[in-house]
Amino acid sequence: MGLKRHTLLDITDRGREDILVELAANDPDGDLLKDKYAQIILPAKAGVRVPGVVRREEGTLRPGYIPVGFSSPMTGHGGRLRVAVFARLEDVSQTTSPYELLPLMSAPPRNACNTALALARNQAHEMDLAIGVWGSAALELYTGLPCTHQDSDLDLLVAVAPREALAGFLLKIETIEAQLDLRIDVELDLANGYGVHLKELFGTGRAVLGKSLNNVIMLPRQQIFAELPQAETLYVRSNIEGQ
Repeated sequence: MGLKRHTLLDITDRGREDILVELAANDPDGDLLKDKYAQIILPAKAGVRVPGVVRREEGTLRPGYIPVGFSSPMTGHGGRLRVAVFARLEDVSQTTSPYELLPLMSAPPRNACNTALALARNQAHEMDLAIGVWGSAALELYTGLPCTHQDSDLDLLVAVAPREALAGFLLKIETIEAQLDLRIDVELDLANGYGVHLKELFGTGRAVLGKSLNNVIMLPRQQIFAELPQAETLYVRSNIEGQ
């Protein structure tokens, strides 16, 4: 499927049941685990089809499986209920990339996180950049539930673009952060499957941390910059958003 981290997956009902069975297998508290995590994995219990989100799993990936994480849409007294599991690829009925979520924005912003997302989307559009969203803001757009709150951070994904455009976008993001007093993390979605923190990329270190589906490595900053498209290269946003 060519799946990347942060992709949202709808998993079949049977697949969700099997995830719970495997989660509880060989655990003395298996039944308790099933009851606990059924609250976010099973639609009948959660009240909505919570997506599985593709996550990183260190080492060799299990053939025929994809590592996913489930998170409760709403924040409880102890924070969000989260669990890391594996889903069979054959049980994935639909995929939604972070880039496909932005068109779902329609309601007026109701907190700083929503406002920041709207401002970032507008800035990206003006600069002809393709951006996506992940984290709680992505879960909100996907489920339609109020998953973000006033203290929520914003997590964004930006596709490769000329260095000058990325630097300009980062300046806009920092302005939004200061204006709304919230943290915005932007991950640059590299063509090699790794993601790097945009602020770190434009920092002073010789290497930056790159995260892929199954490992974390240090990537040379100058190599990343050298592989970015040149400013005169035509950058077609629709090609990214249509993935």
